[in-house]
Amino acid sequence: MAAAACCAALYCGFLLPAQAGPVADQATLAETLLDRGYGAAALSAFDKAAAAFWEASPLQLRTVLFADKVEGYADYTPRGNSVFRNSDTLRIYFEPVGFAFRPEAGGFTSALAADLQIRTPGGLILATSEDFGRLQWQGRSKMHEVHATIEFPLPDFKPGEYQLLLTLRDEGSPKTTTVTLPFSVAE
Repeated sequence: MAAAACCAALYCGFLLPAQAGPVADQATLAETLLDRGYGAAALSAFDKAAAAFWEASPLQLRTVLFADKVEGYADYTPRGNSVFRNSDTLRIYFEPVGFAFRPEAGGFTSALAADLQIRTPGGLILATSEDFGRLQWQGRSKMHEVHATIEFPLPDFKPGEYQLLLTLRDEGSPKTTTVTLPFSVAE
């Protein structure tokens, strides 16, 4: 009897349309309004869809890489390779997505704490720094197009392959993310 009820529930679940969430609802509304010539209202609905997506998204990095030069958001020169020499500067450029916004007088603040770890490909931890840095953005509105740069001199390591782990912790929510950037040290 229980198996039949379970099968019936599964069968009905496949027949019923999935409920759209706030992202899809607002995006559909934006498209409808745009088709009908209501550009400003469509933009408002689209902004609500983007905000709902942002809130539901895990903390993630749209872009993360070693860079030679960083001038601003999406204005960077990627490093040609990930081969470094001891005492070179490791410069990491990234664009975070999905972090929280805290209301403050006249606007919003977002903040991420950064932890760094360098290890061998086999997992042997060679260097670690918790709370290496705190990254913060403030603005009158919720800023979605932000970037950050973390840089530090490479400690003296033997030539070989390594991994840099960057962990970001959102100070406004329980969201975290960790990315691994492989690199090597040349003689």
